[in-house]
Amino acid sequence: MIKPEFPKLADDSRRPGAGMRTDMNKKTWKERFSGIIKRFQFLNTMDDDDLDELSESAESGEEDQTSRENSDGRSLEDIVAHNRRQRLIMRAMVAAVLLIAAAGFYLYNHLHTFDDYVIAKSIDNTMTSGTQYELAGKYLYRYNSDGVSCVTQKNEVKWSVTYSMQSPIVDVCGTTMVIAEQQGTQVYVVNEDGLLGSFTCLLPILKVRVSNQGVVAVVLQDEDVTWVRLYDADGTSIANDKTTISDSGYPLDVDLSPNGERMAVSYLGITEGVMTSTVVFYDFSSTGDSSSDHEMSSEVFSGVVVPQVFFMDNTTAVAVADDGFTIFRGDTLTKKAEQSFVDEIVSCFYDDETLGFLFADSTSENDYRMELYNYRGKQTASVGLDADFEEIKIENGQILMYTSTSCSVFTKKGRLRYSSAYEKEIVDLFYLSEFRRYLVITQDSFDQIRIC
Repeated sequence: MIKPEFPKLADDSRRPGAGMRTDMNKKTWKERFSGIIKRFQFLNTMDDDDLDELSESAESGEEDQTSRENSDGRSLEDIVAHNRRQRLIMRAMVAAVLLIAAAGFYLYNHLHTFDDYVIAKSIDNTMTSGTQYELAGKYLYRYNSDGVSCVTQKNEVKWSVTYSMQSPIVDVCGTTMVIAEQQGTQVYVVNEDGLLGSFTCLLPILKVRVSNQGVVAVVLQDEDVTWVRLYDADGTSIANDKTTISDSGYPLDVDLSPNGERMAVSYLGITEGVMTSTVVFYDFSSTGDSSSDHEMSSEVFSGVVVPQVFFMDNTTAVAVADDGFTIFRGDTLTKKAEQSFVDEIVSCFYDDETLGFLFADSTSENDYRMELYNYRGKQTASVGLDADFEEIKIENGQILMYTSTSCSVFTKKGRLRYSSAYEKEIVDLFYLSEFRRYLVITQDSFDQIRIC
């Protein structure tokens, strides 16, 4: 039986009835749309003329807009200029408000004395009693009799070096620190990357200083002779200076320039029955090789003691006596300025811009008086203090004074910025150049506080 064949349809439009349904749909929608138009015909209150006018207005919008703008007697240029002036006035008002707010905030932040704090973050500290800290760049060096570590502000250990010292003494220059055993023989030199070198001296150590490059100056005690010796970080000897009371005198203090090329030593001796202090500067660079003993210059102070000498930079040094200070500057470190005091110096502190002194003040109601000087020898501030303190230092432009139970902060202009008791026993206090934020180290925590 043969099945009939039907032609295949290419698309729906070729199928029977397709065109009829399309036409019916068009007709239906036309009828519905016509009904909708009739229902809303009452909204059209315009006649044909109105519609024509509206159409012409739409086609010539710019002319009508200009006509309406001119209806109040002003030209388009006047309107644009007026609007521009209004915008400038508004901008000026906003700028003035912002400027006043910024000035108010600046004055409040710099002139207001804060007396409270909040602990923004507290991190556990499990170090033993007797651990001490030194700020070196963005890190802290934590040391005690068992070793030294480099830690972050969050008490995260970057590296650690172990040793055994009964009484460690330290000095820091930039990010380099030397740790030595006082009356012992061990010396360790470290920086933010770890151990630079270590060595052992043959004589007991009295004092130690370090340069930024790791050059170490050590004062050593022999039976009848005191030695001032210069070493590289690995212990290589650079220079020796043998001193006796009858010759140079006894070395009270020593310091190195940041580049390690110059050394200052304060000697105390007796000349014709009179106590005399002599500050001697040595040059160990290629320029100083022409002298057999590397001596560059010296200054004699008759009848006074000079217990402290230090370099502010490679060409500026300060000698602090018991009755004042002297500033040396230049390639040959000659005397440039000096200042004498009447009251006894209780403490001396300094950074690369400011030299500060604390005196016991018996002439006023305050217990102490703080005086600040620049390195030209001119006084920049003087303020009376009635608060007690155990430590005082300058860090990142602020003067920090604290005891185990309270802390105070002064600006370099001598204005009290913050003062408050603290809820824990303070081991150390640091200012890390963050807005109103300080790091308080206690026996069991690293507290990042914000003063308010």
